[in-house]
Amino acid sequence: MLKTKSIVLTATFAAFCLTAGAANAHYLWLERDGNGPAKAYFGEWAEDLHEKAGGLLDRFRKPRAFLTSPAELLPIDKRNDGFDISVKGVGDLRMVDDSIAPRPDSEKGGVTKTIYYAKAGRSGTAAKLDVELVPVKADANEFTLLLRGAPVVKTELTVYAPPKWEKKLTTDDRGRISVPTPWAGRYVIETVYFETKPGSEGDEKFDRTRHISTVSFLVQSGIAWPAQSNSRRESGD
Repeated sequence: MLKTKSIVLTATFAAFCLTAGAANAHYLWLERDGNGPAKAYFGEWAEDLHEKAGGLLDRFRKPRAFLTSPAELLPIDKRNDGFDISVKGVGDLRMVDDSIAPRPDSEKGGVTKTIYYAKAGRSGTAAKLDVELVPVKADANEFTLLLRGAPVVKTELTVYAPPKWEKKLTTDDRGRISVPTPWAGRYVIETVYFETKPGSEGDEKFDRTRHISTVSFLVQSGIAWPAQSNSRRESGD
C-alpha cells in the first residue's frame, strides 16, 4: 500500500513538472481563509520570505484594498512583516499599490514604473484590476490573463503549489491557461507583464510599466501536503 502511494505521488510530481528553489522577483500576495480578515505579504511565498518594515516593505506607501468596488476601500494596518486587511463577506479580495516611484532599469535600460496587484479568491469572472488573472467560471482551474479587459497572449506565468513547488505556464492565443491542482491547500499564481508604453508621474517620466500581479486561492480536496513532507527531499532538487 505504501509503495503504491509512493508511486502515485512520484507520478503526480512528474506530471506537474515542478522545480524547487528557483530565483524569482519579489511580489505581493494575499492570504485569506474563508470570509474573514486577510493578510498581505511582500516577498516570495514559495520561500516563506516576508519582507519587513524598515526594509523593502516600506516601498508600499499607499496600498489600497477592496472587496466589491475600488470606491469602497478597506482598512489596512501595516505590521512588521506585512499588512492586515479588515474585511468581512464573500467575494474576491483585491489589493493594489501604484505609489512606487519609477526607477532606472539596469536590465532593460531607461526607467521602469512598477505596479503591484494581488487578489485572493477565484469566484468572480470580471477583472477589477488593470492586470488580473480571472477564472473562466467561478472556482474554475482555467483562467484568462487580462490587461484592462483585453486578453494577454503568449505570456509566461508561474504557479506555486502547496508543497512550495512551481510550474511555468504560458497563456495561449486566447490569453488562457489551465492550472493543475492535485494538492489540497493554497496556490499562488504570479504574472510579470511589461507594458512598453512611455508615461509620466508628476515630473518623472518612465519608458515602460512593469505589472506584477498575483492571485491566490485555496483548494479544499486533493493530496494532503503536510503528510508528504518527505517527497520534496526525495526528489533530488
